[in-house]
Amino acid sequence: MTCAQHIARIDALAGGSVGDVLGQAARQFSPGQPPVVIINGVRMPDPSVFLDLPSDALERLEVLPAGSAAEYGGSPSGRVFNLVLQRSFASRDGALTAAAPTAGGFRELSATARQSRLQDRNITNLTLTLRDVSALLADDRPAYLRDHPDSADVSLTPESRFLSANAAFNRSLGDWAASLNASASQTSSRSTTRDADGLTVLSTDTRRWEVRSGLSGSVLDWIAQVNLLATADVVEAEGPTPSQTDLMSWSGAVALNRSLPGLGAGPIAVNLSADANRNRTRTEAVGEADRRATTASAWQGQITVPLSQPAPPPGLEDEAKTLKIGGVSLGGLSVSLGAGGRDTDAGGGNSLDLGAAWQPRDKVSLSASWNRTLTAPSDLDRFAPPRQGPNAVVYDFRTGEAVEVQTLVGGNPDLTAARSEGAALNLSLGPFTRWSVGFNQGLSLARTRDGISSSLQPTPQTEAAYPDRFLRDASGRLVRIDLRPFNATASETRSLTTSLSLNPPVDPEASAATWTVNLFHTWRLTDRTELGRGLPVLDRLAGDGGGVSGQDLGWTLSRMKGPLKIDVTGRWTAGYRSRATIGEDGPADLRISDFARLDLKATYRLFRDVSGRRAEGARLELSIQNLTDERPSARLADGAPAAGYGRDSRDPVGRRIEITLGKRF
Repeated sequence: MTCAQHIARIDALAGGSVGDVLGQAARQFSPGQPPVVIINGVRMPDPSVFLDLPSDALERLEVLPAGSAAEYGGSPSGRVFNLVLQRSFASRDGALTAAAPTAGGFRELSATARQSRLQDRNITNLTLTLRDVSALLADDRPAYLRDHPDSADVSLTPESRFLSANAAFNRSLGDWAASLNASASQTSSRSTTRDADGLTVLSTDTRRWEVRSGLSGSVLDWIAQVNLLATADVVEAEGPTPSQTDLMSWSGAVALNRSLPGLGAGPIAVNLSADANRNRTRTEAVGEADRRATTASAWQGQITVPLSQPAPPPGLEDEAKTLKIGGVSLGGLSVSLGAGGRDTDAGGGNSLDLGAAWQPRDKVSLSASWNRTLTAPSDLDRFAPPRQGPNAVVYDFRTGEAVEVQTLVGGNPDLTAARSEGAALNLSLGPFTRWSVGFNQGLSLARTRDGISSSLQPTPQTEAAYPDRFLRDASGRLVRIDLRPFNATASETRSLTTSLSLNPPVDPEASAATWTVNLFHTWRLTDRTELGRGLPVLDRLAGDGGGVSGQDLGWTLSRMKGPLKIDVTGRWTAGYRSRATIGEDGPADLRISDFARLDLKATYRLFRDVSGRRAEGARLELSIQNLTDERPSARLADGAPAAGYGRDSRDPVGRRIEITLGKRF
């Protein structure tokens, strides 16, 4: 593909930033597995510094084969994305966005201003973001108020405000690079709920400061990377249990990788890493203060050994590097082994990873991985202060009613370490033909013991096993559910993911339309959970524990001609059952219907020529989310209407229209 074709392909994505382009490429080429990101072929101390650049700063995006991430300490089956940026780039741009549902009730306004300057690998990026969202009240949804007559003046979605400022820098220091990323933000939310005593106002104000710095380069034949992070948070909550939490955190990480002489098929990649952090928390609630300090440290090592290289073109065979069986080339083959350990105040942990990547021929790769991990719970899961969370509408199988309940959220200091084991097999084909047809399929298996969970379905059996997590009033009405985390006994999941992409050839000189198609499908094969306390094993695909859909299908269709680009995104989720009694189908079960929605986005861009590269001058974007205004629906297994599945009960927002005006200055 020529440079002009690379640029035309990036323009066709119509992403507002390099990060948007990266996200779309990750969904296409690396679904479900974040790639390792490098810049201009070099690993940077903090690649995220470059992601806020406008998309026209990107010259091309190179996707390396599955398994390439292992050379950088990533997953044995992961990919590497190389972002090749323009050598020199500068821009100042801003955007204004207004959004509201077609049914009315609330509005959302936001503004973003950005200034970027890039010279080789030296970058300065300044960003300011503002967002203001009004509350959606039950009074604005008559159907909801009819189903829930006690919800007058109650917030269905909270009022919120967000302000952030970010400054990011990267500088070359000879063969080394240094980065600094500093940000400050304030988030506030306010909602109104109703309890036995009447209306209650809940508000949360969070102020956060964060500084990240990094250094990377070569020392004694090792590629070294050092990262430091410091954060400070102040969280003030007002309501029935007002509190203030001050959290300070410091962490540092070191990563080393190098190549060693191999077995003839190429050098051996060695990756070593270690990190440590310290957190200090002070929580003041109901006149009492609680202070905690926690520390954690971890290490990880991984070695990747190439056993055979892909077969070269005819006439260029290298017998020392390409293994053959019966005269047939084995292709590219590598194996990896990794191990790690972690020590925290909540206990220790360890991990073991095995992986293999095989490329039997060009554009065909197969990778496999296996891991076993012992993971201690996070400080947030253990020590977050208990507080009232947002109200939720749940179906109470005991009474056969849908009720709006209070939720209790926070930490659980009694959590123990979780043990998990996982395996994955991934096949990647393409891109083939001039249409760049690509196919990816992955099979994954995960088993966990003492995993952390927080969701309990209000069925009679679950409530009998966990009576302390469900609160009812004198009339037997469910009024509160405790959603703080706990250790489930065991769980097992298996799933098959498939993606298909079509990218017809791009002719930057022609006026013909450019279009792309991407399909994504997930098929859940197994989803079982054992909660303990004498409860039977929950088969969630059969409907236990609230049930879960067995299949998801998503697709995107994009068409661009001249300055106009149309994106259509669809999602379909298969219907499923939610059982009232574990292990048994019954007439009181919920039958959740299939759900499908379409999103439409039209982008009109005016371009200008900057140093021979087409750059965006202005942008007008119209987005319609949930184009057909679909809502989740359900009925009881006996065909009767299901409470809590009125038109606005599960999705009070519905169809939403968003207009964005962007300008390059």
